[in-house]
Amino acid sequence: MNYTFRYTGTGIIFGWAFVFAAWAIDLLIVGLMPTPANIIQIHINNPVIFIVDMAPIVLGISFYYFGKLYQRLYNQYSEAQNSRARFTALMDSAFDAIIIIDDHGLVTDYNAAAEAIFGYKYREAVGKDLAALIIPHRYREAHNQGLKAFLETGKGPLIGQRVEIEALHHDGHEFPAEVAIEKFNILTNDSSDSAFVGFIRDITERKDAAAKLIQASKLSTLGEMATSVAHELNQPLNVIRMAAGNSWRKISKGTATYEYLNAKLERIEEQTVRASAIIDHMRMFGREANEELEPINARAVVTNALSLMGEQLRLAGIEIVTKFSEDCLLILGHSIQMEQVILNLLTNAIDAMAESEGEKKITLRVFKDDKGVHITAEDTGSGIPEDILPRIFEPFYTTKEMGKGTGLGLSVSYGIINDMNGIIVVDNIDGGARFTITLPSVS
Repeated sequence: MNYTFRYTGTGIIFGWAFVFAAWAIDLLIVGLMPTPANIIQIHINNPVIFIVDMAPIVLGISFYYFGKLYQRLYNQYSEAQNSRARFTALMDSAFDAIIIIDDHGLVTDYNAAAEAIFGYKYREAVGKDLAALIIPHRYREAHNQGLKAFLETGKGPLIGQRVEIEALHHDGHEFPAEVAIEKFNILTNDSSDSAFVGFIRDITERKDAAAKLIQASKLSTLGEMATSVAHELNQPLNVIRMAAGNSWRKISKGTATYEYLNAKLERIEEQTVRASAIIDHMRMFGREANEELEPINARAVVTNALSLMGEQLRLAGIEIVTKFSEDCLLILGHSIQMEQVILNLLTNAIDAMAESEGEKKITLRVFKDDKGVHITAEDTGSGIPEDILPRIFEPFYTTKEMGKGTGLGLSVSYGIINDMNGIIVVDNIDGGARFTITLPSVS
């Protein structure tokens, strides 16, 4: 609706009404009839009426500017209403929780998804301290300090980032969530205050699915290592069988001495410890990993993986070269999941060199620099075609023949390294491929 034209027309009408009223009063005073001739006559007798005759122009112009101002205010009001409607629709239809807080950490808006995710109703959340609602007790002080530091310095580690956190539900249980926080300014009187909007997603199902995928890949790896593990167990069992057989023959002949039997029993005990260690390692590898990150030794992880794959590598005729730094190589992660990554890389290297008639060699390096701890695995296979390199970490993507691979190994490895705040990349080198894992080091 165009209020400028409406107000202008109204001003002109009021102006003419004023003019007609002035003429009528003047004619009434002098006792004349309202005829054109008499109207002309009163103009001649009273020139002030000429000024009155300007009323339609004056009021028309005045009302034009009033209408223009009103139109601008109306447009701003309509835009504000539309923006509010769009904002409300966005808040109500969003699948993710959207929470807005002021610079004191108090909740100022809270959508329906947030009610479903955190268990608090709108009226229970608005006006309350965000930290007291959804942040576990052990993180609240860090949250408050972070908000204070941001308001003082304008810098914060979470602003503009997507991070995973532990969130607190109304009923007291904690759950994994992904959060992204953005800052914006609100005008209040003559000042500008900071406010923050947080987009929060419950990733419990995603984490559970990822854990199941990792577990499935792990069990698949265990199946592929069955021959190697059987050989590793067969060695101590053979030693135990031979020691028991020799002891039995000595006893049957009556020639067994205390020293002889004691030595054989010690030998048997050593081999049972060795077999038990292999079984325990396999059992630990097969169980679901603990979600808590802990400092682990990168060298030990690679060594343990090699101990599991040793026989498989030997049967494949592959030479293993290790180049480990003597520095302290601690990283923050899951030792079993990290072993799984190394086993996946070794399995891929074995497959890559299966048809090779030349030198078969895998070189493993573990070293540290300013960027963190690096683990590299190089093979002497044929390398990876350039058109496949960009897709090598995609789920269910495999270059192996049907039935020889699930396409999960590298994808799962990528996810594990990413969860440990690291990166894994691959490139072709002369005569093969090289996978490089980089992880932040810890003291």
